[in-house]
Amino acid sequence: MVTVILCLVCAAAGLALGWWLWGRYRTELVEQLWTNLRALAEGKYQTRIVTHRNLPGYMRIVDEFNEMARRMENQFITVANERDVLRHILKSMTTGVVYISNRGRITMVNEAAERMFMRPNQQWIGHNHWSVFRQYPVGAYIEETSIEGKPSQREIELAEGRIVDVQLIPVASPQASYFTVVRHDVLMICNDVSEWYRLEHMRTEFVANVSHELKTPVAAIRGFAETLLEGDVDDDEVYRHFLQTIYDEAYRMGNLVSDLLELSKLEGTRQAVQPERIELASVTERAYDRVKQAAEKKSIALVVEPMEALVWADEDKLLQVLLNLMTNAINYTPQGGRVKVWKEELLDKVKIHVQDTGIGIAPEHQSRVFERFYRVNRDRSRITGGTGLGLAIVKHIISAHGGQVGVDSRVGEGSDFWFTLPRLEKTLP
Repeated sequence: MVTVILCLVCAAAGLALGWWLWGRYRTELVEQLWTNLRALAEGKYQTRIVTHRNLPGYMRIVDEFNEMARRMENQFITVANERDVLRHILKSMTTGVVYISNRGRITMVNEAAERMFMRPNQQWIGHNHWSVFRQYPVGAYIEETSIEGKPSQREIELAEGRIVDVQLIPVASPQASYFTVVRHDVLMICNDVSEWYRLEHMRTEFVANVSHELKTPVAAIRGFAETLLEGDVDDDEVYRHFLQTIYDEAYRMGNLVSDLLELSKLEGTRQAVQPERIELASVTERAYDRVKQAAEKKSIALVVEPMEALVWADEDKLLQVLLNLMTNAINYTPQGGRVKVWKEELLDKVKIHVQDTGIGIAPEHQSRVFERFYRVNRDRSRITGGTGLGLAIVKHIISAHGGQVGVDSRVGEGSDFWFTLPRLEKTLP
């Protein structure tokens, strides 16, 4: 009897202990579940429930929680990667991007837009678009797109004459109503088209200049030819003068057409130059022989320093560059002046200078002398027979070689036109 009682007591004690342990393990599991749920709420998606207790009915909860946490972590990684890619794309874009909420506040802007509108990020985010774009038309366009929900495209002019093409796109969003008006978010895409307008202006100016330059010799040829055809010229000397004028104008017109064709060829193909290993000295000597008589006629000292260097260039095009620069230097240098050709050897380039003691170029003209038909002094240029395209051809030839061209000048002291070419080592096979 005592044995039976002892067995019952032990069984009861075992059941009580088991129940107590099961309750304790369950409490620990609930606490761990609560802790991990808080971790998920805080964005710690790598959290997991780890337990070695086999609690019937609860292990499924543990497995489902861990699976949920795993999926949330994978989703977060995917979203984070997409966000980083989007940020990188927006940062790298040259197109300005601005996002405006339906409440009129700017929520996103990329660096291109910051540079375009000259405003740092701190002056964009959270600010009303009226305070950022202080031009009334811009604000009005944004409001119109937000309210009507229709895309639009406009051009606006910023400071310093810069022109920006603005595309406004309404975006579906949690709509907000103000005074019964439904508004949309607005995506604003901006492109600076100032350069396009500048090039278009240059093209128009180029066509006008070509027309003017051709009209002048054609009118002269026509006028003198009509006079000769009418037989009103009896003096032989006047007759010869008329014929000489016709020849000179026709020759100048031929040079102009030739330069236009050369410029068109240089602009139209990358194969306009065929570079090879050449000795700079040999090309310089050829240029010197071609222009020395013109220098002697004006009593100009033409000095060419030693030019020993091996360069990567098209020999005929390089000769054309040197002839253009040396001829210009002689034409714009007064009698008794000096023209000097010399070089600098840089790390991987040769910098060739054509320096004169001529009339010089004012600072406001120096940045434009390489433009087509740009002349500092039109009357003097016509007297010297220039077409206004020589320096533009020089710039295109040197650019096709991967070099640079420029000028340093002072009025009344002379000019130093320079260009660079790739330099090769003499020891190369």
